Amino acid sequence: MFLERRIKGPICTTYFLVRLRVLAALWGIACLLACSAHAGPQVNPAVPSAEPSTNAGSPASLPPEVSGPPAGYRLGPEDVFNVLVVNEPELTTVARVGRDGFIEMPLVGRIKASGLTVEELTRKIEEALRSGYLANPDVQIILQQYRQDVVHLFGQVGTPGPFRLTHGDTLLEVISKAGGFTPIAKRKAVRILRKEGDRTRVIVVNVRRILDEGRLEEDVPLMPGDVVIVPERFF
Repeated sequence: MFLERRIKGPICTTYFLVRLRVLAALWGIACLLACSAHAGPQVNPAVPSAEPSTNAGSPASLPPEVSGPPAGYRLGPEDVFNVLVVNEPELTTVARVGRDGFIEMPLVGRIKASGLTVEELTRKIEEALRSGYLANPDVQIILQQYRQDVVHLFGQVGTPGPFRLTHGDTLLEVISKAGGFTPIAKRKAVRILRKEGDRTRVIVVNVRRILDEGRLEEDVPLMPGDVVIVPERFF
């Protein structure tokens, strides 16, 4: 019995110490996990935060370009746009097309803009700046406000009124949108009233001849703001 107790004593003590060490190790791991969970994300102070550049005169500092104008849109009175000359902030300006069709530009003065596309006006301004001012000007135009492309039809058509003008629409195409001619329409004397600066131009089109003889080259492309009048034919 004495021998048996001597053997069991060391075994129990060793077993107790092993369990104590295991519990201590588990407690340490739990503490480490808890600390990691509460710690915030580490930030490397050597890496700067990425923020957008807002240097004056850069395209990012300009108002956003409006959406809507179709490809090939031609400028007209009351259109507003930013003219940016790259690396020349003193030449950057906001331009508005006047009723006479002109804009004012620093250095070069008045430039005719009405009837031109944005691309055509860009080249025109670059040419003006190149003539004695800048060796290689880089101009960008950002349209901010544009008029609605509408034409108005009056008289002997199926549905008189305003019609949205798609780029390149001709007189015949817009009359077709309006439901065509009425039976009493005077097709050989259709009038187009077009504002040009301070005056109104009157264009008379013989639509009857275009249709009867196939002279499609005489069909007239319409412009925003045109007024089309189809008179009544008297017997």
